Amino acid sequence: MVQAAVSTNITLEAVIDLFLEKLGEPTNEWQRQALEEYKKGDAKAVKKIYASHLRDFYSKCLGFLVSATSTNPNLRKILAAAANAVADYAQVKALDEISSGNTIAFESVDSVGNAIENILKFLKPRTDYHQLALASRTNYDALKELEKENPEDHLIKALLYLTKATPDSPVLYTIIAEAAATAALHTRNLEHQEISDAIDAALNS
Repeated sequence: MVQAAVSTNITLEAVIDLFLEKLGEPTNEWQRQALEEYKKGDAKAVKKIYASHLRDFYSKCLGFLVSATSTNPNLRKILAAAANAVADYAQVKALDEISSGNTIAFESVDSVGNAIENILKFLKPRTDYHQLALASRTNYDALKELEKENPEDHLIKALLYLTKATPDSPVLYTIIAEAAATAALHTRNLEHQEISDAIDAALNS
């Protein structure tokens, strides 16, 4: 399988660093404030910021991480909640980036081809069957066979949508939108799996 290797000796500190790496730099003022309060260790202040910006998963994740200490008896639950938040944040970022790319693609000469290429950038393989699906991405029947074996896989579902994205389709933009949303879900799942693997390695070592 094509998977990111996780060290069996990973520490809680390394897991926290991975969370912060996934979150990246703040993109607005309240995220900057949340990160600043997080670095100070002020749990109440971080959670207050999230409570004032309930759609912001960046602040939500920091609100959990600020309580993630080795002495906290609820550490596993806290890290699991933080993993969901960072994955949700990755999904929202992917949606924003795909949206921007699609806007540019729709103004180009090859609008459909460029929109497809834009979405494909977010369909990163994690497994052997992901690699196979990408290699067969224009073959609808081959993709349907792979879907039978992996019915919940979002990479395969996104590729199936894209096989129907043709300039003469009366529902072209709906197809592109569905493929984009599904690609963002795939991104979310990748982030969640990587973080979850790291948490398990840290807590079970």
